[in-house]
Amino acid sequence: MGRDPLLERALARLLSPRLGHAPSRWPETLYLHLRERALAAGQSEAEYVERVGQAGEAAPLAMLIDAATIGHTAAYRHPEQFERLRRAIAGLAGRRPGPLRIWCAGCSTGEEAYCAAECAEAAGVDAAVLGTDVNPVAIAVARSGLLPQRSAVGAPLPAAWAGRVPEALRRRVRFEVASLTAAQPALGAGPFDVIFCRNVLIYFEREQVPRLLARLAAELVPGGYLILSPAEGILPLPPELGRGPAPGWLQLAEGADAPAPPSRRAPGAAVAESAPPSRRAPGAAAAESAPAQAPGVEEAARLLSAGRAADAEQVLSGLLNADPDHLEGWFLLGEALLARGERAQARAAFLRVLRCSTGGARGVDAEALRRAAARRAEALRDPR
Repeated sequence: MGRDPLLERALARLLSPRLGHAPSRWPETLYLHLRERALAAGQSEAEYVERVGQAGEAAPLAMLIDAATIGHTAAYRHPEQFERLRRAIAGLAGRRPGPLRIWCAGCSTGEEAYCAAECAEAAGVDAAVLGTDVNPVAIAVARSGLLPQRSAVGAPLPAAWAGRVPEALRRRVRFEVASLTAAQPALGAGPFDVIFCRNVLIYFEREQVPRLLARLAAELVPGGYLILSPAEGILPLPPELGRGPAPGWLQLAEGADAPAPPSRRAPGAAVAESAPPSRRAPGAAAAESAPAQAPGVEEAARLLSAGRAADAEQVLSGLLNADPDHLEGWFLLGEALLARGERAQARAAFLRVLRCSTGGARGVDAEALRRAAARRAEALRDPR
């Protein structure tokens, strides 16, 4: 059953400018929230949304934004990136006077920002951390330091954070409500030595990404790092950013006129080029006479079958960087993300399969793979 077009238009007018993008489908949690509130108000759901927009009341609007956003996060999510940050942080701190500046864009309930602050503290480096998110409910949780326990992704909360993040760590971090597409998304707090923007850009249309990355790059000091999630390392880059030594790590070129560093192949990609043939992508039906799949796909499938989802994700990042319309690669990326518990990002990858051309499919039944991706995306429709 299709959604009410009046409701969809009302949601787009009210929420899309505040989120900075228009999702292809709103989360089911939003519709459930609207159904309950509209029933209590004696209005249709479309009328309720219009009333919230016209009244300008902060609390009902905040609840709508909260229901419309997917705020998946966890302490030390992608732990390999924090380990690399620990190694890099002392060198970054010695480059200029004052505290190290770190911005966590799309910080949700704040675990990422607190982890970045803890990395600086462990390195003996003075740091000021800014966390921003479009969701005012999530920001209120982040400011409180009373973080929810999560088990789907990342690591358990550090023992010292039981009950509440320690006061000394909370003093290092400031949280504000801001959209990545706002006129001043960093609220004038830059320039930054490190910017985290992980599992955010994957929700934007691919054509928007270079412009958003350029805005983030403008907030970096020369030589500063922009850290995306490994899965987002395949997104198109503006010329001022170069790929760093690991998936998801980008770096602003040194010097205003310096060219961006050359792109590097993601770790694991070189191994994939010489890897022996292995299994086909899960769910893909291939004809025996079909041409062989790209080695990166076969290597990723082999790694997935061995339970090495993180390694498979790195191989696929290199593959999709070279071929952003690789249908099998996006499908397998969805499988790898799902295996790692990244349900929201897995759904985004499966939806990306549906936008790939079937003409370039390599040795698989492209339509069968698209149907499988659609079923997986539907099953993950409301990952909260």
